Amino acid sequence: MEAGEPTFRFIVVADSHIRPPDQEVEAYPSNAWLVKRNEFVVDLCNRIDASFVVHLGDIVHPLPVEDTHLEAIDLATRVYADLRHPIHFVAGNHDVGDKPDALVAVPAVAEENYPVFETAWGRSFGSFDVDDAHFVIVDTQVMNSGFEREERQRRWLEEDFRAASESGKRIFVFGHYPPFVRDPLENEHYDNLGDPARSWFLALLDTHGVEALFSGHVHNFLYNRYGSTDLYVAPSTGFVRPDYAEVAGVAPRAENGRDDPPKLGIFVVDVTPDGHFTRPIRSFGGTSPDDPLPVPVEIALDPRWESPVGVTLRHGWMSVTDFPTAGLDEFRRKRIRNDASILALWEARIGDVRIPIEDVSTTDGLGRMRALASRGMRFSVYSGGVPDRRAVDTVRSLAPDARRWEIIVPPGRFTDVLASLDGVAIDGVDLAIAPITPVGAADAAVHHFVAAGFDVDDKTALDLLRRADATVVFGDVVFRIPWTEPVEDGLRRARRVAAVDGRHGVVIVELPRGSESAMFDDDEVVAERVAETADAARSEPDVDVFLDGFMDHDRGYYPRHGLIDRSFNPRPALYRLIESSSG
Repeated sequence: MEAGEPTFRFIVVADSHIRPPDQEVEAYPSNAWLVKRNEFVVDLCNRIDASFVVHLGDIVHPLPVEDTHLEAIDLATRVYADLRHPIHFVAGNHDVGDKPDALVAVPAVAEENYPVFETAWGRSFGSFDVDDAHFVIVDTQVMNSGFEREERQRRWLEEDFRAASESGKRIFVFGHYPPFVRDPLENEHYDNLGDPARSWFLALLDTHGVEALFSGHVHNFLYNRYGSTDLYVAPSTGFVRPDYAEVAGVAPRAENGRDDPPKLGIFVVDVTPDGHFTRPIRSFGGTSPDDPLPVPVEIALDPRWESPVGVTLRHGWMSVTDFPTAGLDEFRRKRIRNDASILALWEARIGDVRIPIEDVSTTDGLGRMRALASRGMRFSVYSGGVPDRRAVDTVRSLAPDARRWEIIVPPGRFTDVLASLDGVAIDGVDLAIAPITPVGAADAAVHHFVAAGFDVDDKTALDLLRRADATVVFGDVVFRIPWTEPVEDGLRRARRVAAVDGRHGVVIVELPRGSESAMFDDDEVVAERVAETADAARSEPDVDVFLDGFMDHDRGYYPRHGLIDRSFNPRPALYRLIESSSG
């Protein structure tokens, strides 16, 4: 997943929304901290060696028609004057006005707003080069406006992209509005571009092989891929858009979801000879240079480490939510995919994930897997029961983006599984077998719950596999280590047992849990289990290791804490994993 030292790096910040500290603090107390939060971000950027910084717009909060607009610009100028890097500013809707939209009441972009912006922050569109990379600043606010400025930008962009691509330069683009938030064919709403500008812009990106587009405005992390272009939406440095709290499915944080400091932060982008790596760094709403970060910057940016363990994604990792934005998008409803778990996976550099086959049995799921595989994620899919033709066809479609197919059945059905695969060629995907095992005491009269994976001491089940699969169709064999058992010894024994038949060991390590009805919420114990697993996995690199679970279970059976909570914010275990991985 990692690719050595970068050729150079740059920093992306977005949506600072600087305003006078006493503005609207009764409605939103966190407004009092916006200047301090952005001063903290400037200090954070100053700790990072970078070629430049790009601000994706909404530098200030008061709109150009408001009396405090110039006061906010003065405040923002003082904040960013302390930045030691060159900085380029993108025009946001709070800087020059919203995109033209008859269904909202916010003042639209106006030509008379640009002299103030350009005096303070520079031209609203332009480009510059670093090494063999070409960076383009786009004014998305003016798109679909019909202004002469829009036509001037259109002609200039087409010529600039053409010249850059013909000269062999890699192209990176920065704008405020994302062209879309989930689907390039989605209806227009407050958070995307409308047609005809959207279609023209996307065609421009595709025609010239743009490597990445960075957008703001949404105040939440999103990742999409269009053709060969990676589309990133950056988090805000000031506050979270509260309407997006709907996607978590739990009660919102403070200020109806608006003040959720773990979701604030920046991107640091490492450009390498072969690509780029977008590294999220959370600012946690810090307001003083002395406020600590859970991961030191030098560790967060060190390209040499990667998590030695993967995770099972029990909860949805590409769930789509329909939600309204009362007042702002009064007559429309958005369909948004929740990408917050992807942010946490990238933060901890977890490259391997286990997912149920149903996740990738649809066109959308397959496309999503391929998009994330292009950024270095490796997928193991698992299915329960003797495979049918549909399952086989699904797995065939996954290569080369899925590395493993794990089939889970009762031990007595191993021969049936092999019969179902007789004469079936599945190229590029490793085959793994895992037995279904009851959870609970062996002498219990009733078992309601089951898990997957061999016990290294269960010679009966292992002998069944050896007799059924003497030709080693299943090159991978899946083991399970209950949370009550030590990890290092379990990994070593799993490797040895698998190697007897020339197979490869895959081990699922359970996180701590209590009874089926009692919440296990001791974060320190969970973090210790995660660190123990990471350390053991580093000592046994020939075994693939997965933590069973990533997000909290806060309802149903065996409720327990994970590496992130149900708001998709990090728990101590996530940072213990980073500490162990990078040590």
